[in-house]
Amino acid sequence: MTETPEAQTYESMIAELKAIAKQLDDPETPIEEAVRLHQRGLALIRSCEEFLQTAELTITEVQPEE
Repeated sequence: MTETPEAQTYESMIAELKAIAKQLDDPETPIEEAVRLHQRGLALIRSCEEFLQTAELTITEVQPEE
């Protein structure tokens, strides 16, 4: 999980977010690790949002006008 969000596919980012959420739910996760995971999760969320915005623009541009 050391890839930058930009280098990952949307699906892999979602899978990593799920793994992060699971780790954050674990009461055994040390606070320092939880903070690091939280920061990584925020970066992944931003990347997912950018990906979806780009995809929406692409779809809008490709759709024929009716």
